[in-house]
Amino acid sequence: MKKYFNFDDIAYLRRYAPVVITNEELENNFNSIANSYEDELDKLAYVELIKKTIENMTYLPNKVNENIFRSIYYEDDLDKLAGYYKLSENLIGDDSYVVDDLWKNFKEDKEIYSFDKLWDRIDNELREHGINANLYLVSDLLQMDKNIEWVKLNAYERAEAIRDIYKEFKDWISSQDLENYLSAYDKDDFIDEFKLEEKLEKEKLEAKDEKTKALVM
Repeated sequence: MKKYFNFDDIAYLRRYAPVVITNEELENNFNSIANSYEDELDKLAYVELIKKTIENMTYLPNKVNENIFRSIYYEDDLDKLAGYYKLSENLIGDDSYVVDDLWKNFKEDKEIYSFDKLWDRIDNELREHGINANLYLVSDLLQMDKNIEWVKLNAYERAEAIRDIYKEFKDWISSQDLENYLSAYDKDDFIDEFKLEEKLEKEKLEAKDEKTKALVM
């Protein structure tokens, strides 16, 4: 079996792999999948997808990375792997909640609102229902720090301030099936973005040159 990965290439994943998986098994898993493709460009795409996804993971929280690891470990569908790569890239940074579908579902699932939108909602309720509106919610909002941007409703319809929306979002992502949030970005997009066809041709020429030099010597 040709070796496309050394352990150093995938060592970062060690912390997310089950303890029953040895370092050798971890390395062999990725090499086995790489060798399973017949097309050389597909082999290269797989290797680059795994390496670049791992690179992105070094910037993400452990809980999210555990989910990414579970998603990519046995995966051999290059379109899906390209989607996981792009998702991991989009999740880097404090503004990662612009990932539309994830962000929308996160807010709905956790009943999270921007302070301004929730205030507008309760203001309309007060105008329509007067004292029959949720006055406790009004009180909660009035007592919040003016710098609060995000608010969630608890089981009692009381407002709780969110001081770190980034952490809340990442914690929620860790429990989601990431396949449901893959974008249209696919293998061909990845190959084009990183000019892998050119890289493959260059590698072939370099290998040919090395072979020629060896014959001359």
